[in-house]
Amino acid sequence: MQDDPLSQLRDIHMPVEPGWWPPAPGWWVLAILVLAAIGILIWRLMRSYRRNAPRRQALAELAAAKRAFEDGSIDGREYINRCNALLKRLWVHALGRQDIAPLNGDAWLAHLDQVAGSNQFSDGPGAVLGNARFAPAPADVPPAVHNLIAGLLAHTSMEPGR
Repeated sequence: MQDDPLSQLRDIHMPVEPGWWPPAPGWWVLAILVLAAIGILIWRLMRSYRRNAPRRQALAELAAAKRAFEDGSIDGREYINRCNALLKRLWVHALGRQDIAPLNGDAWLAHLDQVAGSNQFSDGPGAVLGNARFAPAPADVPPAVHNLIAGLLAHTSMEPGR
């Protein structure tokens, strides 16, 4: 026998530190939830962007008509007719409101007032979009018409059928 059996023992070795991979199940669940939330956010942003495409196009066409009017390539009557056609196209084709198509004159202005939540089309500068655009005298375009139409477009719901 040996004199000191403890001298034959080896030193204590600590176990290896656990690595960061693979993560614990809680981290997997958290990662899945974060990825799902990011996916839903991207989907909603894309849907909103696509839904607002008609509004962006209408605002671009309105700005182009205003530039053409200001540089003299179209007259006031043509500007008003373009604005009127733009609004009709937006509601009838982009928003699917077929009941808007036959409206003209005072009924059309009343609809625009209802959408705008004011009377600026019936009793204000927007009245040039009604029967006044068919008058024999050249259409006089008040400067507020562009801002009125741009404001109307900005506040129009892009939900089809509304």
